[in-house]
This record gives sequence, C-alpha cells and structure tokens, in this order.
Amino acid sequence: MTVLALSVLLGMATPARSQVTSTWTGGAGNWQPCPQQGGDALWNTCPYYPGASENNDTAIIQGGPVTANGGSFVANLSVAAADTLIITPGYVAISGSGTITNNGSINVGPGNGLILNGTDATVTLNGSGIVTVESSAQFAGSPGGGATLINQSTIQGQGALGIGELAINNQGVINANSGTFSVQPASMTNTGTLEASSGGTLALVNGTETSYNNTGGTIQALSGGIVQLDDGTYTGGTLTTTGTGVIQLSADAVLNSLTNTGTLQLSGNSALLQGTVTNNGTIEVQSSGQLFMSGNVTLAGSGSVNLSSSGELEANFTSVGLSGGTLTNEQLIQGSGEIYGLPLTNQGTINANISNISDNTLSLVNGATTNTGTLEASSGGILDIFTTVTNTGGTIEALTGSTVYLTGTVSGGTLTTSGTGTIQSENGTLNGTVNTPTNAGTLDSDGYNLYFEGTVNNTGTIALSNGACIVVNQPSTLTGSGALTMATGTCIYGQGTPFTNASTIEGSGSIGDSNPMPITNTGTILANSSSALTVNSGSYEFTNNGTLTVNSGSTLTVEGLFSNLSGAGTLTGGTYNVTGTLAIPASIVSNAASITLTGTSAEILNPNSNALTGLSSNTKKGTLTLASGQSLTTGPAFSTAGKTTVEAASSFTVGGSYTQTAGTTTVDGTITAPSGMTLQKGSLLGQGTVAASVTSSGATVTAGDSSKKPGTLTITGTYTQQSKGTLDIYVGGTAAGTFGDLAVSNGVSLGGTLTIKLVNKFVPAVGDSFTIVTGSTLSGTFATVNGTSINSSEHFEVNYTSTAVTLTVVSGAE
Repeated sequence: MTVLALSVLLGMATPARSQVTSTWTGGAGNWQPCPQQGGDALWNTCPYYPGASENNDTAIIQGGPVTANGGSFVANLSVAAADTLIITPGYVAISGSGTITNNGSINVGPGNGLILNGTDATVTLNGSGIVTVESSAQFAGSPGGGATLINQSTIQGQGALGIGELAINNQGVINANSGTFSVQPASMTNTGTLEASSGGTLALVNGTETSYNNTGGTIQALSGGIVQLDDGTYTGGTLTTTGTGVIQLSADAVLNSLTNTGTLQLSGNSALLQGTVTNNGTIEVQSSGQLFMSGNVTLAGSGSVNLSSSGELEANFTSVGLSGGTLTNEQLIQGSGEIYGLPLTNQGTINANISNISDNTLSLVNGATTNTGTLEASSGGILDIFTTVTNTGGTIEALTGSTVYLTGTVSGGTLTTSGTGTIQSENGTLNGTVNTPTNAGTLDSDGYNLYFEGTVNNTGTIALSNGACIVVNQPSTLTGSGALTMATGTCIYGQGTPFTNASTIEGSGSIGDSNPMPITNTGTILANSSSALTVNSGSYEFTNNGTLTVNSGSTLTVEGLFSNLSGAGTLTGGTYNVTGTLAIPASIVSNAASITLTGTSAEILNPNSNALTGLSSNTKKGTLTLASGQSLTTGPAFSTAGKTTVEAASSFTVGGSYTQTAGTTTVDGTITAPSGMTLQKGSLLGQGTVAASVTSSGATVTAGDSSKKPGTLTITGTYTQQSKGTLDIYVGGTAAGTFGDLAVSNGVSLGGTLTIKLVNKFVPAVGDSFTIVTGSTLSGTFATVNGTSINSSEHFEVNYTSTAVTLTVVSGAE
C-alpha cells in the first residue's frame, strides 16, 4: 500500500490580526484572492480571504461549488447544506484546534489535500455531509504536528487518511467505497464504523504499529468490500462482514480481545491474537499464513478457524506482543496445516477434514496439548499428532474414511474410531502412568512400534502387523474388554520392564520376544492363528493368573521360567482352555489349575511329548475337563479332590485306580479305571459310563447331570454303596431319561441312603413304576430312604428284587 507524501509547507508565518469570518457567497469558482477594492463580489468581506498569508477564524462556503486550488489556512471551516468545497490541486489547512462543520460536500482531489496543521490541535469534523477523498488525495496531519481528528461525520472514498502523525477519534463512518483508501493514523479510537463497501478496499496501514482502540466500534467489510488490517493492535469492538466482503490480516496485525462475526482471511502473511478473541464468524488461515498467539489467548465463540494450504497456528516468536504464547480453544478449528510449537488447551473441536490428497493433513507439532474436547479426523482427512497430549476428559477420534496418526504421546481420555476410520501408531506412546488412556476404536500399528507406559485400557482393537511391536517403556498393564491382535513377526517386549495383561491378547507372534521381561497374565492370551503365539519371559517369570486359550489348529508355546509349574510338576493357578496345542516347559503331575481339553486334537506338550501322561492328581483347587471327543490316557493311578468332568463322546483312562477324596466327578462320556473307582467324599454324577468297579463309601452318586437333567448312569463293573454313601434319584417323568437310573453291569450291594426328589413339576399317578437301580445281582437295601412322600393322597413304595430296585406309586399319605 502506497503512503502519500505530504507537501504542506511547514513554518509559514501568519501575521497576528483580529479574527474574522470570511464567507463565500458567489457561484462556482476558485478560492483565490479578490481585488483590493472589492471589485469581485464573490466575497462579502474583502480584502480578507482564505489565503496563504491569512489566518481567518471561519471560512463559510455557501452558494458554491468552490474550488480551493491554492494553499489556504483557516481555523474553522463550514460548508452549508447542498454546497460543495472542492480541494484540488492545493490544500486547505486547519490551523490549530477548530471545527469542520460539513452539512454539504467536501471533495478532496489530487494534491496536498485537507490538512490538520496545528501542533497538538484537536479538530472536530461534524455535520450531515460527506467528505470524499479521491485517488491520490489525502486527508492528513502535518508531519510532527500531533493533531487529533474527531470524526463525527462520514469520510469516504479512496486515497489516504491520517498520515502525518494524525490521531483519529472516529465516532462516525470512514468508508472505502471506491479503490483503496489507506488509513494510517498515529493512533485510532473507533466507536463508530470503519468499513469497505462497493468494491472498495479499506487499508488500515500502520507503519509504527498503530494502536486501534475499537471498543464500542465496528470494523466491517460489506459485500464486495475488503478491509486490510496491517501491523498494529486492534483492541475490542467488532469485526464483521456481509455477503462477499472480507477482512484480510497482514504484517503482524494484532487482534486483541475483540469479537469477529464475519470472515477474516490470513494468506501468505502473519497476524497475532491476544487476550480473549470471540469468534462467531470465520478466521481463514491459508496459503502459508501464520496466526501467532501473543501471551495467553482464549479463542471463544460459535465460529471456526479454517486452516488450509499450509496455514499455521503458532506461539509468537516475533517482536510483536508478548513472547511465547498459549491458546485455549473453545470452538472449532478445522482443515489442514499445522498447529506448531503452541501450548494448547483444547476445550472445543480440532478437526482434520480436508479430503484433498495433496493437502489433507492437519498436524499438532511440538506443543504440549491439553485436550478436554475433541481432536478428530473426518471426511477423508488426516490428523497427525506429533506432540504430547494430556487427553484426560477428552476424545481423539477418526471418523469413517479418515486417519489419526499417533507419533507423539497420549495420556488419559479416549481414543475411538467409527466406520472405516483408524488411528495408526507411528512410534506413538500411550502413557497411563498418571491418567489411563482408553482405546475404544481401532488402533493399528503397521510396521511401526507402539509404546506403553503405565496402564492402557483397551475396549476396542489394537492391531499389530508387519513386524510392529509394543514396547514396554515403563511397567505397564493392558486392561479392558477389547483385544490386542498380533500377527506373525510382531511382538511385545520390555527388556526387563514388567508387563501385565489384564485384557485379551490374540493371534501369533511373540510376547517377550528376544528382549524378554516379567510377564503376568490376569486376562486372556489367545492363540487363534495358524502360526504360533509364543510367551517367552526368558530368565524372568511368566505368571498366569488368567486364561490361556488355544484354538483348533493353533499353537501357544510357553518358554522361559513358568512360575505356575513347579519343579515337582504341580500346575497352580490360571485357566488353560486347549483345543489346539499348548506347549509348556515341563510335565504336569498334579493339577491345581483349571484345564479344559476340547476336541480330538487338543493336547498339552512338554514341549514335544504329552505333558499329561504322568498326571496323578487333581487337587482341591483343580479343574480337569475333557470335551468334544477328547481322549486322555494317564499312566499312574489318579486321585481327585477338585472337579473332574468328562463330557459326552470324551474319555478319561487312568493307569490304575480312580480315587475321589472330595469334589465332583461328572461323567457324560467314559471314565476307565482298571483298578476300580473309590468315592470317599464329594459327588459322582452324569449320564455316561464308568468302566470300573465303583465303591461309594461316603459320597453322593446321582443318576443324571442335575435335578433338571435326570438320566442313566452306567457302571460296567460292580457297584457297592456303603453305610455313608448316598444315591440321589430325580423323578421328572415316566419315560426313560426323565428319571434317574443307575445301570450296573455286574453285582450291586446296597446300603446307606436313598434320596428321591420330584423335579420339573412332575406329579406321578398311582400305579406308576420307576426302575432306579439294576444289576446282574442285587443284595442289601437302603438303610434310609428320603422323599417317599408325594402328596396327601399318594407316596412312593420302594421294592427290591434280586436284580433291581423299583419305585412304585401307591395311594395314601405316608
């Protein structure tokens, strides 16, 4: 913007004289000397006229138009309604403090223009008229004069206003409505309106960083107009636009504690924010524009900041305003570009939402960020987080088709995705040492590492691929209902730093890798891939207090020190659900854990041979379940005090005797014990087969799986029930399979107690009969029978034959 030079001749002496009023009364003409004898009737007072050597009190223009084409000094100037003063090519200088009362028109054309010449003078422009400044014209102050213009009227046009150290107090309207109107005051107080309209450009030029106090005022660009805010500070008031109007920021313009309700543009230049800026419109930072924060800045309001074409928000590092700078954002920042080196508190939304592949990334770089709002990518955009984000109470999200790249550190808060949106780690860190971050979406680490510190809560999916690893930087715990999915070549390692899994880890790869660490599992480790999943604690310990699950066709290998398995072969703690292959460092002799083998191919190896061939006991804390056709054979005799279950189509064969000292044995498949089964305490139940001679010395035998599932329990051998033994028979119908039945292939010897229970709301009829025990021979009777009473009109009668025990319903109360 060109600043017009003044050519006012300073230092011109004006003679001391009494002040008078000169009035122009004639028609059109030039403002120039009249004849000494009054031959020219254009002046009603002569020879005193507004001339370069005179200093009149008041010049009144009436009956014009009048052209001032020389150099004229007056203290006050008045233009009557419907009259016009044209100033060109010379100047009219207002000497000292005075008043310009313009009820008509003052047109300032090319030349020196309208000048306020008094030192420290204050001139008030008032009236209903308009001052129009034309191209190459100026309404200015004299250099070094320090004059002040109080504008209570309308100044419009183009050219220059305010150069020459002129302070302006605008209470009216200054309007650039044709061409460029350069306003360059020494200072500006605006309680009126500064505007551009009708294709005009209002250039607020500030060669010495002018202070614009806009409190109570408005700076606006009407449709087709442009307002350019140059360097200087604009404090308070309102910036606004209508239609296609725009306000352009440049050259370190400072916006301080003001309100924007329009469109601000910053392109290829820099500007600064100070204090609280209420943005209810749009601030566009584009084409390498840089918007700096000077001091502690709050961005409030319902509007948005739109970044594009490498636009940047930064902390201030210029000489303008306060050094450093922070931003508290309470609204929408969107687009692409960078938020660079800026300490940021986000309470609103920062959204990377540009889909253009060449310009679709919004980056947070090198500035600590506190987020209690939303950081997101949407509409195909990319959000790059290259900084540390304290996310407690906040959300980081990738909406469908969009990506968040995590290269920095996130602590606390929630990471989430929707649809096809992904969050991708590029050596990013989840820090839960103080505040736990929660991944509730899809977090991928594809060829890059993901670092854990402290507790990480995963209720979504964390996926490792292409050699990616989770690196345990500090003692870490993975919690949550989600899954960490691993692939071949991926790993979790800690180089001696403890890692606890309280969530689900699945797939293949290595937990521990070649950089092992102490590993504790309180969640689930699931091998569900055709490639092996390895848990390797090396010289540290792996402790399983959770679940190890191996799916069919998969292998889970435990290497290193396995604290659950003692040197004596006792497996303590944890759950082991095996449908595929579980390889452990040693054989299991005694089980104090929960083992389930499902399917014909399920196996536990040591590490290459069957680790259960020497299994001899299932302790009080032990659970052993064989399911879906599993067949387990052990060499020695077997003792159980816990829970042993052989489901349908499965089998358990022991090398000698089967002794139950407590607990429960459920057999819906087959248990084979060549040396017999002794039931000292606990329960035997089911609808399967016991291939052994069974002696119940103090246990309860139930024909069926439960009170709701009575059925036939088969014994291929003898059955002996001693005095402390109990047989439970549930009756839920008359058809086979609806009532309990103990079917013994050889002899039966009875004693102890029989307990009869009606179930499933069944009430038998008189004459109904139920065979509850059969054998090749039968001796003895039950010493005690419980449950024979049915109701007030019928009861059970127990009948014994040489091969069976039968319940018959007879009439009468018992």
